[in-house]
Amino acid sequence: MPPGNRFFTEMVRVRDGVRLATDFFLPDGAGPFPVVLERTPYGRDEISRSEITVADPQPMSRSDLAGFFTARGYAVVFQDNRGRHGSEGRFIKYLSDGEDGFDACAWIITQPWCDGRICTMGLSYAAHTQAALGCLDPPGLVAQVLDCGGFANAWTGGIRQFGAFEMKQVTWAHRQAILSPEAAADPVMKAALQAEDIAAWFTRMPWRPGHSPLRHHPDYEAYLFEQWTHGAFDKFWQQLGIWTEGFYPRYSRADCVHMSSCSIRIRARPAATTWG
Repeated sequence: MPPGNRFFTEMVRVRDGVRLATDFFLPDGAGPFPVVLERTPYGRDEISRSEITVADPQPMSRSDLAGFFTARGYAVVFQDNRGRHGSEGRFIKYLSDGEDGFDACAWIITQPWCDGRICTMGLSYAAHTQAALGCLDPPGLVAQVLDCGGFANAWTGGIRQFGAFEMKQVTWAHRQAILSPEAAADPVMKAALQAEDIAAWFTRMPWRPGHSPLRHHPDYEAYLFEQWTHGAFDKFWQQLGIWTEGFYPRYSRADCVHMSSCSIRIRARPAATTWG
């Protein structure tokens, strides 16, 4: 534990009674402190691949990342999404993140160590969680850093590409079902999921509920098919968590940094060639 980190864990209850596993780190001193919040489906205590630099390509541990902020006077909160890792409830990808995120902020600002100011951060899905809670203008939110995520409209990009379903959602669902709390508690389920050959399944289209590599985990199969079968831009796609466009008029006035990236492949010229 880096110097200055005081570490605590709490199960934070949200509006429907579900409890979300929450770690928080406090600086030395009496406080209160501004708070940095990240909500993630990938494990609140798991290393995030986003925390790297050119000088140090090895990702920071969560404790070390928290130490970076606590050394500068910030409290840090990491929370597991509903139905993931240590949190209770049923996981439905993207659709509970708005209300749960609002409730997380509401809990944070009631804590004696919080000075009433919250900045959210995170990469990819942890950026989606930020946009989702921002749609509800939660108390205390003053800043957001959204790194490569945050759906404006998941029908035009992210889950679909103007209607065409992104098959990465299938491989993500299978991979994360294996890592789900339900699979961890049920070795038979986990083994069955691990035994599925996704590449082979892609040669056996169409899939249907009960006839897919996700059939061993009904919750993950159900949310996947819900995304897959809503083809038109209907009310399904106009939900909190996947349609920030529809919430722009009420979106938080927090200061926001949006980051994105692209990959560029450069082919080197032959050694004998000179640059013009």
